[in-house]
Amino acid sequence: MYQTIKQQLKHLTKKDYNSLCKLTHYSKNLYNQALYNVRQRYFEDGSILRYEDNYKLLKDSPNYKMLNSNMAQQILKKVDGSMRSFLELKKLAVKGEYDPKKVKLPHYLEKDSFFTLIIGFIRFKDNKLIVPYSREYAKDHEKVMITVPPVLKDKRVKEIRIVPRYDARYFEIHYSHESECFQRELDRTKALAIDLGVNNLMTCVTSEGRSFIIDGRKLYF
Repeated sequence: MYQTIKQQLKHLTKKDYNSLCKLTHYSKNLYNQALYNVRQRYFEDGSILRYEDNYKLLKDSPNYKMLNSNMAQQILKKVDGSMRSFLELKKLAVKGEYDPKKVKLPHYLEKDSFFTLIIGFIRFKDNKLIVPYSREYAKDHEKVMITVPPVLKDKRVKEIRIVPRYDARYFEIHYSHESECFQRELDRTKALAIDLGVNNLMTCVTSEGRSFIIDGRKLYF
């Protein structure tokens, strides 16, 4: 199984922040380009434009070239997955197994918005992630280096996402890593009630009458 660790990226230099803004904006541009291609194919004959064909159309585009090739490919795969999900839901709606009002074509992202950077080919150096660049982008930009959380030491990280929040006012980083799955013996005669909060992240009461609080303030980054 996989677990995800999320952190807000703090203490970025101005250059680092600007680089991430540019990259996530190129990511948005490429997403919209890829989506345009698959939507047009769908409007023409109701079929899906394959990922491989979309790649051939976009591999020489300026937005593709400004992104690391693996990151650019992840965006094309994201568009491909969204379109395939749409078609599957449409089939279910025709069978009466899904609300047709909820079946909508994937929509374009806003012109001035940003989109997630998905890193599928991961290398760490001295406990730091060096954000992958394309050759074109690396010509004029210094590398962004992000310290990896100690908890990930010796973990096999499958994917990293750099997520712009609130119009890229700040960024989050999500590390998805492999984790052992332990089979637990549960006592199904007992229960735990959980009330979610903010500063008190969770107030918990067991069916045996014991209670405890988890302080959410200690989780802030």
